[in-house]
Amino acid sequence: MELKQVLGAIIFAARQPMSVGAIRKLLQETAEINREEAGVYGSVKDAELKACLRQLQTECETSKTGVHLVENADGFRFQSDPTGGPWVRHMLNVGKPTRLSRPALETLAIIAYRQPISRAELEAVRGVAVDHVIRMLMEMQLIKIVGRSELPGRPMLYGTTALFLEHFGLKEVKDLPGISELSRMDALREKQDVSTKEAAATVTPAVEAPGEEGATPSQELDPLDQTDPADPTDPSDDEDEYDDDDDDDEEEE
Repeated sequence: MELKQVLGAIIFAARQPMSVGAIRKLLQETAEINREEAGVYGSVKDAELKACLRQLQTECETSKTGVHLVENADGFRFQSDPTGGPWVRHMLNVGKPTRLSRPALETLAIIAYRQPISRAELEAVRGVAVDHVIRMLMEMQLIKIVGRSELPGRPMLYGTTALFLEHFGLKEVKDLPGISELSRMDALREKQDVSTKEAAATVTPAVEAPGEEGATPSQELDPLDQTDPADPTDPSDDEDEYDDDDDDDEEEE
């Protein structure tokens, strides 16, 4: 077998992502046990492994088999093509994933760049209360409590999780983009399972009343961003009143 075949078999059978170090160790241990068949790859170097994994990634993408080899914070793994999301979710009976609202993205970006950070420091940066957003991000397992501050009262400190890196396709925290790029990555990740019309609405969301058809997910998630759709000065009311006055004048004549 070629090395890329061996690597593909290992990663496919693994129950968790496989790092380059873990793969090299597995090859060495297998070579010691079975020198006749596996000894040829017992001394393979990390550089050769990485080059072979990149080649395998390229072949998966160009073959259009619906499976990609991706690298996340924990290592390499196979995953389904995002464009196949509607069919895979229907098969697994999984509903549409929850979109992150703009306030949630902003809070998440602050935590990611300034971690560990306390709630008071978050509110000082954002200028608003963040209790609701922090609770939602923790429920989504994108942030976690990483310790306590030495300040009076010893407030809790928050940081990002491994799922956060996986969600945005990052290997480590230092690969973080800016907030606009973070928002774009989240939108791209979620819009691949919706229709063309809904995808366009994600890029340029229309301002609609909460609960109405076409309301953006961020409006549904964050009630703080929702505004009262009722306008106390509706021009249509003035037009109706004007029309009534004209009718009265015609009756008097």
